[in-house]
Amino acid sequence: PAKTRDQGYHAMYDSLFPLILTLLDATIHAIIHLSNETKKTTSNKKGFKMKNQKVVTLIILLLSATFAFTSCNDDGYSLDKFWLEVGTIEKTSDQDYRIILDKGPVLYPSVSNVPVRYLENNMRVYADFTILQDANPGSSVDHYVRVNDLQKLLTKPIVPYTEAINDSLGMDPIELPEYWIANDFITFRFFYAGGAKEHMVNLTKHEELTADEKILLEFRHNAYGDPENKSLYGYVSFPLKEVFNEVTDSVQLHIKYKGFDEERTIDITYRPRK
Repeated sequence: PAKTRDQGYHAMYDSLFPLILTLLDATIHAIIHLSNETKKTTSNKKGFKMKNQKVVTLIILLLSATFAFTSCNDDGYSLDKFWLEVGTIEKTSDQDYRIILDKGPVLYPSVSNVPVRYLENNMRVYADFTILQDANPGSSVDHYVRVNDLQKLLTKPIVPYTEAINDSLGMDPIELPEYWIANDFITFRFFYAGGAKEHMVNLTKHEELTADEKILLEFRHNAYGDPENKSLYGYVSFPLKEVFNEVTDSVQLHIKYKGFDEERTIDITYRPRK
């Protein structure tokens, strides 16, 4: 349950908040006291000045201590730092979710700037988050985080290749400098030239295998005649489990695409997530 996973996070702040509130309360009272003192008429101006200096010094110390306690947590993470990672949303209920990063760690959003109603199960996202605390050993998550923002990643199904759709898929050049498989998705970072029109990218699967019996795929790009005014980039993910749902161990993929200077290929292995 969510409450059980969140116990570590709340335990830390349950002990920290009273101290923070005490420091803030003391600071507020010191400021009120100083304000009242300045309104009073006193004959001992020297003593009045020295007293005010002590109060000001106390306020500065209290504010500094409050900032020190609120800027870092027990695990040494600074609350002004953030991470940017690609991951998949896993909704555990209508009001609860976690993020499985492509690099492996699982995040639980103890605090989130993104309403849950905008999220869907298996949604691919580019996550902006701040780590609040590491989870306890044996937990189903790795970090408790504050989700600063989530950007939805372009996600498309793999298209079965037919001659009828060949022209619409396009044959415009594209570069795929980065690609990886994680969470049953294959993701590409791609570069292309354009700037005036919206382009289309697809991953299509051929019926025939390669000579060495690998699955043959093609990454296709349609620029729709967009002039090559500037270099642009994007990310796209394709779900693999829907196409290779009968694979239990692994399958070899051979992906070909048209680069800017020559035809290029990618060989990669897909192992379904257990």
